[in-house]
Amino acid sequence: MKAKIVAVGLAHPFEVGYDQAEKLLNQTVNTLVDMGVECSNANVVMHDLDTVQKAAEAVKRIDADVLLICIATWSEDHHLLDLLSYVDKPVILRAYPAFDTGSLCCAHQIGAVFTDIGKKYEFVYGDADNHKCAEKTKQIATAYTLANCMGKVRIGAIGGRVKGMTEIAYDEFSIKQKLGARVVNLDEKEMLNLVEQMSDEEAEKLLEEKKDMLKCCKVLSKKEHLLESMKYYGAMRALADEYDLEALSVKCYTTYMGKVCLGYSILAEEGVVASCEGDVTNALTMKLLYELSEKPVNNTDLLYLDEKANTILFAHCGSSGFSIAEGDIELAPVRLAETGVCSRFLMKSGTVTAVNICGHGDNFRMAIMKGEAIPCGMEFPGNPVKIHFEKSVEDINQEIMDNGIGHHWMVGYGDYVEELVRFCKIKDMKCFVI
Repeated sequence: MKAKIVAVGLAHPFEVGYDQAEKLLNQTVNTLVDMGVECSNANVVMHDLDTVQKAAEAVKRIDADVLLICIATWSEDHHLLDLLSYVDKPVILRAYPAFDTGSLCCAHQIGAVFTDIGKKYEFVYGDADNHKCAEKTKQIATAYTLANCMGKVRIGAIGGRVKGMTEIAYDEFSIKQKLGARVVNLDEKEMLNLVEQMSDEEAEKLLEEKKDMLKCCKVLSKKEHLLESMKYYGAMRALADEYDLEALSVKCYTTYMGKVCLGYSILAEEGVVASCEGDVTNALTMKLLYELSEKPVNNTDLLYLDEKANTILFAHCGSSGFSIAEGDIELAPVRLAETGVCSRFLMKSGTVTAVNICGHGDNFRMAIMKGEAIPCGMEFPGNPVKIHFEKSVEDINQEIMDNGIGHHWMVGYGDYVEELVRFCKIKDMKCFVI
């Protein structure tokens, strides 16, 4: 997923700097493009109704999530109001340092108008080629692109949630309102019927189709369990295709432990995120991180604090995508049940963002932590990741309890704190940066 921006200029012919408006617009766009941002230039500097209409037509032709208004000089604010009557998109007001152009005071003026009419806006101030400004613009736009992306997501909830985990009971209204996604509730019989219809020969064929993906894996599970896992993968893949699902969650504990885990790992490599134990909300948390990182996301529990090393161990049974593995991958029986197939491996080192979403109604909330994944052993049979934090892990532990955050943490590679905080702001969602 990439942020998609369209940029338009705004200036007044009577003001100092009007002759530089097009240059500022081009420089601003080029700086963003050089950073890898998908920023299109409408090539219009608005100064009257005719140019406003030309800008609107240009914006309509461009698939963008955010409108970047490059304010070169003081300008009549109604031009922007007119533009938004034609194309109402999220707006970033971009102002430039100069004592005689009025760029900054125009941005302040428009901000006051937008506040009075209830139009949300973002603001960036600095030179056109300033990379910090470009980075801030990218972060803002990414949050809006993420919000638009999530609004199109459909998640399949297969069998509901695990009993005994009231915390993960999903609120479809809050999910739609705050995350944008729609829950597709599926009876587990739909999955089971597909599993039962697949013969061992068909499962063998499916296994052969995935041999390149699985060639790096050492198989420790029984062949019968491997074929059973491929049948569950085939069933979940078929349901994802039939219902156009980008995320899944199966009530795995305890009935389907070791049956769906390998399928989750394969689906992760194919772009479909899947969470354990029927936790629909955290499957969507995985989707958020997947879109931001464009990598598989690790579904974990927060397990153990090492106060001396200031690290926390996160892990679950083993269902993450293979491409975030460090070293050997084993397809082995799942812990506790000692049956089936799960994907056991250690996680890559690097900067990670851990996110939990839980709650209902107005108390729907996101918690975010950033740290550094460091080398660790197979301290928990599954996909353990040990994260070192700058903040005291004792304080982190207390904040989690103080805010009722919950026990499932989705871990994605990269630093996405700013983008997720902005996403929560856009969606009027509670947010805790821990």
